[in-house]
Amino acid sequence: MSRTRLFPSWLAVVLLAAAGTPAPAATTQIPPWYTLTAILEAPPQVKIPLTVRVTVGAPLVELRDIEIVLVPPLGWADTATPSQRIDRLSVGETRTLAFPLTPTGPVPHGSIVVFLRAPVPKTAIQEVLRATMGDDGPAMAERVAAWPAQGEGITEIAFSLHPEEGFYPLTGDMWTTYDDRLKGEQALRGPVLFRETVVTPFQAQTDVEMHDKLTSLLQADPTFAGTLEAQGVDLARKRQDLLLGLYVLATEAFLKGDTAAAQSFLTRLQGELEKAPPAIGQPLQIPAGNLQGLVQWALGDRKAAEETLRSTFYRDRKAPVQRYLLRNIGLLMLEKGDQTTAREMFRLALELKPAYTLLQEEFARLKKP
Repeated sequence: MSRTRLFPSWLAVVLLAAAGTPAPAATTQIPPWYTLTAILEAPPQVKIPLTVRVTVGAPLVELRDIEIVLVPPLGWADTATPSQRIDRLSVGETRTLAFPLTPTGPVPHGSIVVFLRAPVPKTAIQEVLRATMGDDGPAMAERVAAWPAQGEGITEIAFSLHPEEGFYPLTGDMWTTYDDRLKGEQALRGPVLFRETVVTPFQAQTDVEMHDKLTSLLQADPTFAGTLEAQGVDLARKRQDLLLGLYVLATEAFLKGDTAAAQSFLTRLQGELEKAPPAIGQPLQIPAGNLQGLVQWALGDRKAAEETLRSTFYRDRKAPVQRYLLRNIGLLMLEKGDQTTAREMFRLALELKPAYTLLQEEFARLKKP
């Protein structure tokens, strides 16, 4: 789900001021003399070996005596191959190196840093620039002459590995939380709900109130919409802020145990979602339906909760985020004593995310003898 927010007013002023300042003359960029990329070949899981693949290229000139150094998260260092060397790369050649690595524990906001170190082939670079860059070539060659003799490049893999689930890469899925108030005896954690942490309850309340005032003005003067759009006001964005604001207020009310307020916000949210264009309302359909099911569950109406969670799942059965709905349905089935259905829900959820560590353990508990 998008978390983009409008610029604060002071930033808009700064941007406008900058727009009126003459831009400095552009400097023609020297083509890169190396390329460096790195990926994880699979999502990280605690104590499960994986491989970091680092690809090095020589797009401009031949490279020699290249050293690639891997810097894993703190505590993982002893499980990794620290460095490898490439004696020679011809012009246009790329080579991929494999670095084995084993995560030893969770890292909520982790990164794997990869360094490239190699002598800078300045003479060869200068010759290519003079031959291929036209009038800019000589000036570029002079700039290269001032470079250090030893060059260094860097790339990074950002990821998040939690005890419950390996998130990779950093994605919107990270706004999940577990409600252990509804945790049954056979579950390791309670059901999942989606909590938007960027928008505060105060901001959410402000967005809802502002949209209500805007709606009143538009109803009183139908031409006002055109005036706002001419001034650059994005009415679709205002509606999006309303929807997210209602969801945030419903979530916070639910987490505080005020199910009546949570239900009131959800009822209005569902009505607004029905009127909203798909592009605006779609991102909140699954989170809102999931929260509605949990509210019904907390109120003791497990039948209604099951119906709501299932209907929400069937909105888009292939969406990766549905693994949480499937797990929640499975937990609800455990509460009803239906281990067979719970096991099947867990199995389907793991098909969507095999690296769901928490669910792997819960599924193992329910496997047939």
